[in-house]
Parts: sequence; C-alpha cells; structure tokens
Amino acid sequence: MATNPQYPDPRRPSQRFQGRDNVRDIRTDSPGSPRREFPWPVLAIVAAAAILAALIYWLPRTPHRLPPPSAAQVPQQPTGNQIQLTNLAVEHAPVGNSLYLTGNIHNNGSTDITGVQLQATFLGNNGQVLDTQTRPVEGLANPNDPTPQDLTKAPIKPNQSRMFRIYFEHYPAGWNKEVPGLKITTVTGTTP
Repeated sequence: MATNPQYPDPRRPSQRFQGRDNVRDIRTDSPGSPRREFPWPVLAIVAAAAILAALIYWLPRTPHRLPPPSAAQVPQQPTGNQIQLTNLAVEHAPVGNSLYLTGNIHNNGSTDITGVQLQATFLGNNGQVLDTQTRPVEGLANPNDPTPQDLTKAPIKPNQSRMFRIYFEHYPAGWNKEVPGLKITTVTGTTP
C-alpha cells in the first residue's frame, strides 16, 4: 500500500491526455476547478423581467376623468310640465278591439318637442285599475288627414299646438269607455 500516492500536478502544462479525436486539458477538467457554463438562470430572470415590463407598459390604463359639462354646454331638457293636452277624445277603431285617443298637444316650453310617451291607465266600472299601457304620441298634420307624423321629423316648436293621436292595440274587458288616466313618462326635445 502506498502511503504517498502521486497524482498529476494540475499546475504543470506538460501533463496532457490526448484522445483519439479531441484534446483534453487536465487542468481545466479537474473536479476541483470551476466549469464555465452559460448563465441560463440569469438569462431567464432577465427575460421574465423584460416580458413583465412590456406587459405593464401595454396594459390599458384607467381613463382620465373629464370634468362634467358646465351649465352652458348642457341644453335645457324638456319636461312633462311643458306639455299641455286638451280636447281629449276616444275613437274606436273600425275593426278589432283597438282604439285611438286623440286631442291637441301644446308646447309651453322653450325647446322643440321631438317625442312624447304617455302612460294610459284604463279603469273599470267600479274605479279599479284594469290595465296600464305606455304608448308614443303621434302628431297629425291636419284633422282631415289621419296619416301620423313622426315628431322627430316634424317637432312641435315652442308655443305651438298640434293635433295628436295615440294608438292602443287593445283595451281591457270591462273598461268603463271613458278617457283613460294619462301620465307623461318621457319627453325628448332639442333646442330651437
């Protein structure tokens, strides 16, 4: 048994092993010397940071709050108070269970009226509510022509009156045949 083994000295360049196809340096491949590898973990961390930075950059941002429009920018909106309904009458349609409610509509406001919706409440003989229907108001050009006018194309100007009609496809059984109770639900308009 050898008490003093002789190992190759890694500091001596003369000790080299030559294989068939390659040359191997004992100094650089010894178990005690560090091997130089490509730093893959560092590259992966840098790539992940770059992707994260790109995502943060291109993500949508919260929109900036715009100030609300001032009173000068918002036109005065029409209300149900600026509309007056007069001369209301019920006309039964010649066929079926439908009817027309006719009358005059007057614009008391300062804006052009381009649309009106009414809610009609039909009552029974004892005063109980039988049905409630919401319908648009149609303008009439003249009393002799039953062709309706679309109020968006022919608005009612301020301080102007026009004949109107409302068509109901059906009325409830037991209705007392009186003018239904009317409530203005929607009014649209534009500034003149």
